[in-house]
Amino acid sequence: MCLGVHTPLAVRKVTTGRKHKIRWLSMVTLVALVALVGLSGSAGAAPQPTPAQAQKELRALIAKASKLGRQYADVAQRLAFANQQLAFLRKQTGSYRGTFDALRKKVARLAAVAYEQGGVNSPLVLLTSASPQHILKQASILGELSVGDAAQLDQYLNATRLLLNSEQVTNRTRAQILGLKKALGKRLATLKALNQKEGNLLPLLTLKQLASAGHPYLNPLRQVSGLYSGRVDMGVDFIGAGPVYAIGNGVVTQATMGNYGWPGGGWITYQLTNGPAIGEVVYLAEDVVPTVQVGQKVTPHTEIGHMAGGYNGIETGWAMLNSASSESELPEAGAISGLGPFPTAIGMNFEDLLLALGVPAAPNAGSLPAGLVPPRYQIDWAKALR
Repeated sequence: MCLGVHTPLAVRKVTTGRKHKIRWLSMVTLVALVALVGLSGSAGAAPQPTPAQAQKELRALIAKASKLGRQYADVAQRLAFANQQLAFLRKQTGSYRGTFDALRKKVARLAAVAYEQGGVNSPLVLLTSASPQHILKQASILGELSVGDAAQLDQYLNATRLLLNSEQVTNRTRAQILGLKKALGKRLATLKALNQKEGNLLPLLTLKQLASAGHPYLNPLRQVSGLYSGRVDMGVDFIGAGPVYAIGNGVVTQATMGNYGWPGGGWITYQLTNGPAIGEVVYLAEDVVPTVQVGQKVTPHTEIGHMAGGYNGIETGWAMLNSASSESELPEAGAISGLGPFPTAIGMNFEDLLLALGVPAAPNAGSLPAGLVPPRYQIDWAKALR
């Protein structure tokens, strides 16, 4: 036997009516939503540009990005100079501080003797302060010391002025560097936005159309004689002789023969200012002689170094953003140094970029890589550069 709760007829009629009303409202709402989505979809979807329109738009974007890239390079050059100036000022300030501290101790001894003899009534702490600004404000106290010590006191005041001036210039330079870094960040953000727009147009164009539109990257090893691809390790190794060009527009961040962590000693880095890898830093190392200087603006037609045809050959790949060494050595890329294991994932990523630009493949190109590729790098370079 089934036991249930009896519902009065009047209540059943009201409940049934409500159910029908809810179903009817739900149907109306669904129809309205479908109509709304359909209308917004057809109205919101922008028509696909024709190849000719895409080519024209891409050409305009590249011109805009190139102009902004030149501004970026100018700011980067000023930043490099400011950093060099700051390093010099720090060294100079350290030297002035050493002289100041030595003379301060001598003056403190003179003051102590004068105080014992009753010649000085002012507190000694004013004469032994480590602050040059404080010393100069209280310089009149030094007049209470013996006239015979005048030469030594003059040296002390002169050293104090030099130290204070150096500290003030250093602080202004630090503030300038912060401002330049902020300006650099803003320009880089705008460049990346332009690059994203370029990326939306690239699939619509053929290689021939891209070439006539002024695609930003070129094969950096296109004029190397006897080019032979070595292995992929931290970067990619090559043997040969001749000029090596920048991959795209950029600014040189390092250029030296003094980096002896790499066989042959050459070390060149530049930060890209256009294209899919905008903001990334490329290194060129080992048997290569730099033909550029720090702060110099480069294009895909600028020779950045000359391969001497040495036994070690060259290595090129992604560098750390501070240009210190290969990106593979950073934790986010696996912390892999020159001891391996090879090939590195970040080295293989650069190999894929070179392959997309027409550079011959490395013999270990298909090997299983070690480490990681930081997420900011493009993965499918063949698609990004088609």
